[in-house]
Amino acid sequence: MAKKQEAETAIAEANPAELTTTTASGLVIEQSDIVVPRVNVIQKTSEIEAPLGAVVLDKQYVLAPVDESIPVVVLAAVKGWRENIDYDEDEVPQVAYSQEERQRIAATSEYDMIEFADITMLFKQPYGDDNEAAYPFPIGEDNYALGKINVAKDAYRQTFKTLATFAQFNPAVKMQHRVWDFKSSLISKGKYSWFAPSLRVSKAQPSDDVITFVDTFAG
Repeated sequence: MAKKQEAETAIAEANPAELTTTTASGLVIEQSDIVVPRVNVIQKTSEIEAPLGAVVLDKQYVLAPVDESIPVVVLAAVKGWRENIDYDEDEVPQVAYSQEERQRIAATSEYDMIEFADITMLFKQPYGDDNEAAYPFPIGEDNYALGKINVAKDAYRQTFKTLATFAQFNPAVKMQHRVWDFKSSLISKGKYSWFAPSLRVSKAQPSDDVITFVDTFAG
């Protein structure tokens, strides 16, 4: 059990503290200067106009319909905890990125603390898709989209825990050096149903150009 916790921490419990770096263009930037569009899975209550269950980037680009797997490269996965407050509530949940901070919030909060993760991924432009605006990053001979999805509960179990399990049992292989199948599917429990994303590792590997980009991004 201790080894599993260590592997999960290694890929996920990163502190989102500001990192300052100087780019090749001479720009001095911090982590907060990088704009990563959000990825959403469309629910019945979503305000985004798209088919139910679709995977949508930046509230406007449909990357995949429900139940259709698309290849992604996982760049980063950051674990945290937040108060279990429904999204339709006015109150903003408190968030923690360490066990100490989680315990501090839990000691005075009236809500349970739940695990969540932010997962950043590269989405390859499909062959025949001419929507250049959705895939603005050329890497090697292909174009890619960059997106981040926030997952909790079933979505957390089907994505982040999959990454953590892979990291535990494949310590010599970076999760970033594998192509993953990403899709959304319907989940039903009693009279309730919703759509949740999932990740499954494939045998494919990214191109050398993508691996170079990934390693630079991680650095």
